[in-house]
Amino acid sequence: MLSPGDPAPDFDLQGTADGGVGAYRLSAATNRAPAVVAFLPDDDPESRTVLTELAQTDWASVSDAVAVFGVLPAGIDDCRSLAAALSLPYPLLADTHGVATQFGVRKQDGSVQRATFVVDKRCRVRAATVFDDTDGTTSALDKVLRCLAEL
Repeated sequence: MLSPGDPAPDFDLQGTADGGVGAYRLSAATNRAPAVVAFLPDDDPESRTVLTELAQTDWASVSDAVAVFGVLPAGIDDCRSLAAALSLPYPLLADTHGVATQFGVRKQDGSVQRATFVVDKRCRVRAATVFDDTDGTTSALDKVLRCLAEL
């Protein structure tokens, strides 16, 4: 898994955009603001909890602007369906290019670890957090918020 100080791999992925589909590039987002990139294994209750917590987080309390991305190893239609079901205010990206592997969150069995990265304006990882289970969601997000407040 990438560590603080590592360069974040740039990506171009399709994602949800106001009910439609858009293209998202990490470096373009971080040119304007730091980014929070959350990798989730699939549409399961634990992943839904993390996505909902990200949606309910008051990002403005720690930074003027923050780009938030959820990343799933799924097709764009599955991402659109899940984003609509959860009314996500941020894009849910379809990882069809192995970005999870580049960030080091793909497990030996091929599944994806629940993890969140804070990426700064220089496209460097500032924090990497693993969500072990839904009970750890709040403390993991606290670490993300603390990191953003320090930028």
